[in-house]
Amino acid sequence: MTAIMQDMDAAIATSHLAAAEQAEATTRWQDAVREYEACLSAAGPAPAGAGIDEAAVLTALGRCYWNLSEARPAWRMLRRAIAIYQERGDGPGQARATLEILRIWGPPDRQRAMTEEALQALGDGDPYLRARLFLDLSWNEDGDEHYTDALALAERHGFEDILTMRTQRRAWELFEQGEVDESVRLFEQAHETYARLNVYHPASGVLRGAAFNLIEAGRLDEGYAFAQRAFEYAAGVNLHFQSQLALMDLVGVAYARDEFDRCDELLAQAPTNSDFRGDLYRMWMAEARGDLDGALQLMVDPQRGGNTPTAVGQIHASAAGILYRAGKPDAAAQALRAWVAVERRDSEPLWTEAPAMRECLLALGDDDLVGRVHDAFADRERRSKTPAIFSTLQGRALAPLRGGIAARLGLADEAERAYREGLAWCEASGCVRDAELCRAGLAELSAQAAR
Repeated sequence: MTAIMQDMDAAIATSHLAAAEQAEATTRWQDAVREYEACLSAAGPAPAGAGIDEAAVLTALGRCYWNLSEARPAWRMLRRAIAIYQERGDGPGQARATLEILRIWGPPDRQRAMTEEALQALGDGDPYLRARLFLDLSWNEDGDEHYTDALALAERHGFEDILTMRTQRRAWELFEQGEVDESVRLFEQAHETYARLNVYHPASGVLRGAAFNLIEAGRLDEGYAFAQRAFEYAAGVNLHFQSQLALMDLVGVAYARDEFDRCDELLAQAPTNSDFRGDLYRMWMAEARGDLDGALQLMVDPQRGGNTPTAVGQIHASAAGILYRAGKPDAAAQALRAWVAVERRDSEPLWTEAPAMRECLLALGDDDLVGRVHDAFADRERRSKTPAIFSTLQGRALAPLRGGIAARLGLADEAERAYREGLAWCEASGCVRDAELCRAGLAELSAQAAR
């Protein structure tokens, strides 16, 4: 009787596994999660006895959970899978599970350590997995060693998805060289290849990359159109986190133009609330509508940044800004110190994170800190020929911050130029609140000159 029951459990587990794999193949991640979990449940405490590879199922579960933007269960499943593969000495399995867990945003040092462990376990086996791991390492290094290794393997074995990284990387290079239109064309080309290969995450990511860059360059309407495409593609294949990233870029443009009802409509389309920027925009809109108490209640817990430096930095900066504008300078100073304490690889994120706390930074930041943000802008200009006009991450023009920083440092000519050019752009782009900040900055410079 026991053998019969075991055979029945094995048949049920196998049936659930087949249903899960079919659901995955058609991007029905929620159905896949349910079926994979049912598979493990039917297999019982000894899945191998039912012919089920527990680690492989856990890897698939983690992948599907992350596609649904459920980071905690995804992390838990994938860590269990990696542990099982390590116990087995299964390098390819560990590499596959590691590649899935690396999709979940986290501290760069932790990501790098897991990648290196997987490469060591894999050894010289499976060139595709090696190439993918090399690419992941290349994101967190200054040189091109691992990128070159990845492309060499891809060339040798014809891995089209990895070879498409050359097009994607060239698109970013062209953007920094000031060739924005050609950059966008290559992003489109990369998207078409990734989409044809059903490599969903990068197919969504390159559309969002084009949108992000266009918005940053001040081409809001074009960027909005690309962000809409990125959202629709990601939503069409049920990638919740990717769809939220694009959606928040749409919200940022609408927010800058005081289209708050449109912001509310867009935010209502979010499949989950895992992107903390949704709550930041709710907080900022409450403030703009005059509800400071309500805005303070919507402040975001820094833990939602997942220990990712730029995410945590944005949250602290946003807290510093809202607290200062709400008349709470001591709490704002504490948030400002927390922002400074975030560990970053370089100074570049400072200019992308600081716009939301402009008033706090100028009032409470010491000269050294204000100078560091000024230098971050200068570093960005040395690196890129495409001017940074708009903060895609925070939905506001950069000119009020740039002008304010220059004025604070006594660079009156630079401040006036930033305010005047920013005012012209804000008026042409429909960013009324930022235009007012530029006018106020110019008025203050005139008053100072008259004194």
